Amino acid sequence: MAYGSVKVDSIVTSTQTLTADNLVTTTGTQTLTNKTLTAPTFSNPTLTGDVTINAQGDLRLADSDSSHYVALQSPATVTSNVTFTLPGVDGTNGQVLGTNGSGVLSFSTPSTGTILYNRRPALHFGPLFTKTAATTISVTAGAVLNGQYYASATAVTMGTHTNNTDMAIWQHPTTGALVSDASYTAAPAGATGGSIVGGYHYIPSGRPTAFNNGSPTSTAEILEFSLWDLTWRPQCPDPRGMTCVDGRFWCDLYFCGSTSYATTAFSAVPSSKIGLTIADNSSPAKIPSFYGGNGTTAYTLVSGNNPGSWYNFAEVAHSFGKRFMWTWEFQAAAFGAPETTARGSDPGTVIWERQSKWGLAQATGTQEVHAIERVGTYGTGNNANTGGRGIEYADTPRVAALGGSWSSTSAAGSRSVIWANTASAGTDGNTNPMAARFACEHAISG
Repeated sequence: MAYGSVKVDSIVTSTQTLTADNLVTTTGTQTLTNKTLTAPTFSNPTLTGDVTINAQGDLRLADSDSSHYVALQSPATVTSNVTFTLPGVDGTNGQVLGTNGSGVLSFSTPSTGTILYNRRPALHFGPLFTKTAATTISVTAGAVLNGQYYASATAVTMGTHTNNTDMAIWQHPTTGALVSDASYTAAPAGATGGSIVGGYHYIPSGRPTAFNNGSPTSTAEILEFSLWDLTWRPQCPDPRGMTCVDGRFWCDLYFCGSTSYATTAFSAVPSSKIGLTIADNSSPAKIPSFYGGNGTTAYTLVSGNNPGSWYNFAEVAHSFGKRFMWTWEFQAAAFGAPETTARGSDPGTVIWERQSKWGLAQATGTQEVHAIERVGTYGTGNNANTGGRGIEYADTPRVAALGGSWSSTSAAGSRSVIWANTASAGTDGNTNPMAARFACEHAISG
């Protein structure tokens, strides 16, 4: 049979008209320029130039038997053309594909963020750190600090202790190792690069464990009531020099000092520290920055308001995120301190003496401290000695003074309260200067 050729302009079928321009054979190689293909199937095609898939169509990459595929698709609306340029080499294990913001993609190692959280074991009451001996502590089994889980009780590596000193508990950022150190600003060896997750106060011997200086301790020790952590701590910003009274509230171990000054750094002098000159009417406290202080200026007598007044010490307490104690709180905090006796002279300095069960130094019979309570009956009387900040109208506006002074003798004690002072007075009923000891609420989380 002979073969020849037939020349036609077009071939018309029931569904389409084929011409030389749109005819595609099932074999051979075809070169298509600016053609629109509807649902085509290619076998090893080579494409040159741009390929446009219209109307949000998919680029489908089928599996080995073509039963399923992975598709790439554009968004429903594209406001402007975007071109992504793929990297020329593969990344390493764990790297991700990212963009430089101009469409150029590359592989990079993702930054690892850490979710830090804290958790207390179920029904656990008290700090997460437990005193295991006079000079050792451990973290409670089941505790979580900064996302680090402690499946079993874990000992803290103890630093060098000095009497009447605050110690910070540092946590290593990766291993979770715990190390105590006297520095609150620089992580010690064993916790390099870590952060503070707790702390405590170390005290000398002599702390009573019963009423009226009863059964005093015989050795220096960690004050267990001062232990704090990220879930059990005083509500104020700076937890140094404080003790938790029966798990109910926190109060300062020591009198406020004349150099105490609240800032946002641990390098500042706290409101409670051994060895400071006691802030009182003779050695006034520094004016807090919130009230116009500069870290140097101290309170003075202004319009009848004395330097050691209730008004002024209330401002100092506020600057530390603290307050005065209620009389019932002082009764609890001063329990165990000497009763119905006094030291007999002005101490002048914060020292370790006449301490209470909870560790308050100079708790009774030393210098009276301001209480939060005030009383007065409205009548014709008033107190205009507010430092130029208005007038109090009451016949006898009074504030409570707690603990008894060095000359109170039999009147001094954990339940000693004198209502003789006005809020502007800087001395007690016996002209002894008033001091201040602050407190704050208890914070539990996790």
